[in-house]
Amino acid sequence: MRNLKWIGVALGMLAGASAARADGPKELWHYYAAGSEKAGIEALIAFANKQNPDNQIVGKVIPGNAVEMRRQLQTAFMGNTPPAAYQSSMAFELKTFVDSGKLHDLSETWAKIKGDEIFPEGVQRVVKVDGKPYGIPYDLSLINNIFYSKAIFEKAGLQPPKDYEGLVAVCDKLRAAGVEPLGNAGGPFWSLYNFYAPLVSSVGTEGYYKIASGELGFDSPEFRKALELYRDTMVKCYAKNWSGKTWTQTADDVVNGNTGMFMMGAWAAAYFKQAGFAPVEKFDVFPAPGTEGKAIFQMDAFAVPEGPVDTLETAEKFVISAASAEGQATFAVPKGSLAPNVTVDPSIYDAVGAKFAKQLADASKANAVLPNLFFLLPTKVGTELGVQLEKFAIDPSDANESELISTLESLRQEAQAEGAYLKW
Repeated sequence: MRNLKWIGVALGMLAGASAARADGPKELWHYYAAGSEKAGIEALIAFANKQNPDNQIVGKVIPGNAVEMRRQLQTAFMGNTPPAAYQSSMAFELKTFVDSGKLHDLSETWAKIKGDEIFPEGVQRVVKVDGKPYGIPYDLSLINNIFYSKAIFEKAGLQPPKDYEGLVAVCDKLRAAGVEPLGNAGGPFWSLYNFYAPLVSSVGTEGYYKIASGELGFDSPEFRKALELYRDTMVKCYAKNWSGKTWTQTADDVVNGNTGMFMMGAWAAAYFKQAGFAPVEKFDVFPAPGTEGKAIFQMDAFAVPEGPVDTLETAEKFVISAASAEGQATFAVPKGSLAPNVTVDPSIYDAVGAKFAKQLADASKANAVLPNLFFLLPTKVGTELGVQLEKFAIDPSDANESELISTLESLRQEAQAEGAYLKW
């Protein structure tokens, strides 16, 4: 009896500890570990917690990117220990967990925030699966612009190029002046994002979506043309040893006057500002050749796993705060991104941010807003596309081009046979 008494006490203590944990702050998983990204997410969490004092959220950094987040979530779902909410990319990155029944349908939350009114149609399309919203957009960045150092350009007597011939000419002049022409960074995304400009130039907007839906093959003449354009222009311009650098290190090369241009997402603008590299005065941007009048965007959303009622309540209150005009501005200003919520006052942006906002608005009117292809593709196809593009950018040999095409085309055909492709 005495042993049973102590077992009962121990179980009571464990139950109390479990309840204390349940009543405490809930976790938001994200991969914003440094710089302007870290500043943005911390500002947003503080804003949401101030609005919801009884439903606190704490951030937890998952080092890496969307791919690593997916791996960590898969482990967490297996152990029934997912966070209250997490940073997700769009389209297939959401669908993967929707199909396995792991995500909470946000239809009621969407109605409360009037999602169909505050978010553009193109944005809504990539956070809904089978017509139901599973993500709340909060972080949109254009990825088809090239940043450049005004001092380097002025010293060399250069103007932003309008086409690929002009880009190569600028690169040649910069290299002759002892400056690395075009920065890049290692990893499965950055070379891929750069490749979108040659891709759209070669296949057009319609062809871009045909690749996304699996209708246009990786062995098609159009895709081969895009690879060759990328090889003969951007890859030719890349700085030495770029593959060993992070994007922030390459941004530092621009700040320090070692590199003239850097094609990177809009978030680089905030990083430059934090480094004392002022927009318009020290740096500016221009659309990558072939993307004038277009907006290719990367966007993150907050997704909410299924869970206990109290956890879902906290997650819902957090995403409602994050979707509000004030919440989106709180994040966008330090992060250097665009707010997907169209009710956000455009005066929050600096001169370069205002350029991005206008670019997005104009492209929206022209129906020329293109989501990041990586996330429109079935996961295994998009992942391999990023891997193969980086390998090709490092060594654009005929052998690597052939391997890229054959590997991706094989995956495309497999995904088609499995019915994995969708039209977003």
